[in-house]
Amino acid sequence: MSDVAAMQAAGDLVVDQRNRRVKLHLYDSGRIGEMDAIMRRLAEETDATKLIVYGKKKDVPLWLSLGYRQEGTIDGFFRGENAQMLSCFLTEERAVSAAPQVAEDILQLSLAKAGQGEVKPLPPGYILRVATPADADELARLYRLVFATYPTPMDDPDYVRKTMSESTYYVVAEYDGRIACAASAEVTERFGSAELTDCATHPDHVGKGLLQPLFAALEEKMEEMGIYYLYTLTRAQSPGMNVTAAKHGYKYRGRLINNCTIFSGYEDMNIWVKPLRPTFE
Repeated sequence: MSDVAAMQAAGDLVVDQRNRRVKLHLYDSGRIGEMDAIMRRLAEETDATKLIVYGKKKDVPLWLSLGYRQEGTIDGFFRGENAQMLSCFLTEERAVSAAPQVAEDILQLSLAKAGQGEVKPLPPGYILRVATPADADELARLYRLVFATYPTPMDDPDYVRKTMSESTYYVVAEYDGRIACAASAEVTERFGSAELTDCATHPDHVGKGLLQPLFAALEEKMEEMGIYYLYTLTRAQSPGMNVTAAKHGYKYRGRLINNCTIFSGYEDMNIWVKPLRPTFE
């Protein structure tokens, strides 16, 4: 197996054709120039238009010299060490945000609500529980209803079941025997961090304050598992999740431009972090 194939098998180097990007999670600092060339070759082969590096702080100047720009930081991503989010855009179109002022207005709205009060319980009639593989079909229908496009095939029940069998932990809010809201924690055990993701609320239950209790349940579970570094990526042009993250004590750490296909097409994603333990650079 070649070095590149081995890195892909380990998940260190990811070709994400669905979102036309190539991602590098782990690398040898002495091979940065070589890794950049490999990523560009893979991008050309797969028609990718964005390269993403989860970089170390000491390596940032070299990545910048190769045409990357720093879009943000995920605190504690590598077992307490911060990941510097570095991106290289291979087309002008991919590099330009569609609605930067809307995103900035929503960010300021969210920051103004940061850390307001304690998490409220679910409203009467709702039940919070852990999702199981038996819920995969209903979850897939929920994601299909809420998102016209999504970065991963969450509208496929088999894919949902696969993520459950690997390292993703789902919780749902149920009303009258049906799933009204869902969220998950995608755990990367070797890095000691988790992404709170796959948040979806059925249109009939929007505005009920369902996500904050789900976030609280996921955080409690992650701490029990010894996963102390949490982050979430939220649609920059959608106020709901940004406000939820800010209210729940997450800190804004940057914006990933045209990061993935979600809802209606390529969208900017805000980085929010919540370390449950101290981080280090």
